[in-house]
Amino acid sequence: MAYEVVMATYNGSAYLNDQLNSIATQTRPPLRVLVADDGSIDGTIELLHQWQLRDVLPIQLLSAAGHLGSCRSFERALGASRAPYLMPADQDDLWDVDKAERLLDAMAEQERLHGKEVPLLVHTDLRLINARGELLASSFHRYVGLRPQQHDWRSLAIQNVVTGCSLVVNRACLQAALPFPAEAVLHDWWLALVAARLGSITYLGEPGLSYRQHGSNAVGARGRRQQFGRVSLALARGRQGATALVRPGLAQLQACGERFSAHFSPVERLCLHRLGSQSAWQRLWAALVLRLHKQGLVRTLGFYCCLALSRGER
Repeated sequence: MAYEVVMATYNGSAYLNDQLNSIATQTRPPLRVLVADDGSIDGTIELLHQWQLRDVLPIQLLSAAGHLGSCRSFERALGASRAPYLMPADQDDLWDVDKAERLLDAMAEQERLHGKEVPLLVHTDLRLINARGELLASSFHRYVGLRPQQHDWRSLAIQNVVTGCSLVVNRACLQAALPFPAEAVLHDWWLALVAARLGSITYLGEPGLSYRQHGSNAVGARGRRQQFGRVSLALARGRQGATALVRPGLAQLQACGERFSAHFSPVERLCLHRLGSQSAWQRLWAALVLRLHKQGLVRTLGFYCCLALSRGER
């Protein structure tokens, strides 16, 4: 089961060497690593060139394309891939030596059950480490209070439970996901939403890598208090804050409905449209009919409060 690693880099020289070493020493090494750099100025490019000269890990550095951000950089790398299986990688993590092997074995089992033509995604838990590599938490999902086994499309519609650096997708999933819509929030969230709506997601409960937390993380792990504080701050800012919190996820969901309309019922398509209504009652009605929810009562109540307070788009 040949696979490629896709990586988006940006000023990652502090940790990139360790990450590449962890990929190079996999029990099942990749065909190549495709890197989309987002305009690094810290020596990241020079480090990648040094790795290319070492000839221990095939690395292809895509041509410069300006500052696109993480999601669009990953989209570029995924679009340049040719392998039947793809694994995104962050620039600052550490893969367990058998991470790829475990993901590919699980993917093979899912393809035996569903067929290779079905969009499939497999992901693992992660352990959290700090900038020095010291353990912060043995389980990312327990730390943030998520139940990743709940990964149907309704559970993923307004809350992502899949972390990009922990997953593998098959070619069928990638072909359905590309090109990303303009509304895509995060590459992993969009891939997960596509797999959940069109195919299947599988979760492996043991960590497959160490997820490094430091001051330059593009996303990072938010604990429960931080998440609650984020919702509280959004509500305190009124309509503008509530809209900023809920609108990106809803727009991504609506884009999914538009692209894959044949996979949604007429009632679901109507509700997706009304999620952008100027009427708060219409938005709330649509979300309730779709049974949109986050994991946990507090998160769900926070979402519906923000939805009611937010500004509609249509």
